[in-house]
Amino acid sequence: MGLVPRVALNPYKLGFELWQYIENRRNRREVVEHLLRVEGVTWRNFADTVDLDAVQAMLEPDPEMADPAASLDALEADDPRVDAEALSAARRGPSDDGGIDVERYPWKLLTYEGLAERHYSLSKPQHRGFLKRISQAELEKISRYLFETDRYDAVAAAVAAVDRTAGWDRMREVRESHNDVTFLDAFLTPEFVDENDYFTYEYTRTTGDFRVTSDAAEDVKKKLMLQFTNFGKPTIAVKDGNFRNRNELLLVHRYNGVQLDVTRAKQTLERVFELWGRPVALKTVRKELDDHDIEVARRRDTEPEPTEQGTLIRFDGESFEETDLPDEEIEELVATDIDYDTKPDEWL
Repeated sequence: MGLVPRVALNPYKLGFELWQYIENRRNRREVVEHLLRVEGVTWRNFADTVDLDAVQAMLEPDPEMADPAASLDALEADDPRVDAEALSAARRGPSDDGGIDVERYPWKLLTYEGLAERHYSLSKPQHRGFLKRISQAELEKISRYLFETDRYDAVAAAVAAVDRTAGWDRMREVRESHNDVTFLDAFLTPEFVDENDYFTYEYTRTTGDFRVTSDAAEDVKKKLMLQFTNFGKPTIAVKDGNFRNRNELLLVHRYNGVQLDVTRAKQTLERVFELWGRPVALKTVRKELDDHDIEVARRRDTEPEPTEQGTLIRFDGESFEETDLPDEEIEELVATDIDYDTKPDEWL
């Protein structure tokens, strides 16, 4: 059964941007946690006491990590960011058996820690403003849950202690604990929606075309969640296998504000009839608008408010019958809670 037209979306672009956001946000939190432990710095005076431009400069990778091939002689084997065995092989040169060509494979000289510094997200040109965009509310929240007692006497000392692997570690945790839908639910924040200019749009009856309807994070999230939940398909449940005591099958559409494509719903009922062998019925909700409401809304440059009408669609093998349902039955059809846990436990 189909839905009405949905928001066009490139899910791969969305996923990539969310992963970048998760990495950036965790790295930013790591930096801010250290800065809030500098003597004299609090979440209230943070903007006035910390020079974030200077902090940004301190976060740039060391030259040895940014270009290890050019710094081969300066690298030290006991540096935790350097792979000692790879360093030895690189200094022997590519002509030696087991040697490494550092011009082609400079990354082989670095450990996980070294690679994390070399590719540190907050130092990438496209993300260098992310640190400065932290809100006062986020500063207060981080400070509230900051239980560590170690203090720093200067900003430089705090930045030097920042763990550059924090963002990568967080991404690994998220990968293991989330599916597509819970991933969106947890990390599609107002900040992300605003930074990436996401919005919803709908077909408007007053203008006869598609218009932007909202750029609020909760609206964008709801639209996306509905697309990813149950693979974007409406949720239909079996309600009764002996409907009206006549061995008829009753199905119920868990209505979430999006009405069914009635044509496709009827096609599906025809197929279900072939399987069931007896009449099948479906309870759903349709949205109704009258011409007067549409005309008034057009004059006011607004969108008319549809009336929700419960409907029973029944197919007996030969013809369809549609019957209005009493208003109280609409409440039974509304999906107040959406099950976002669509990934079986054994997949984890």
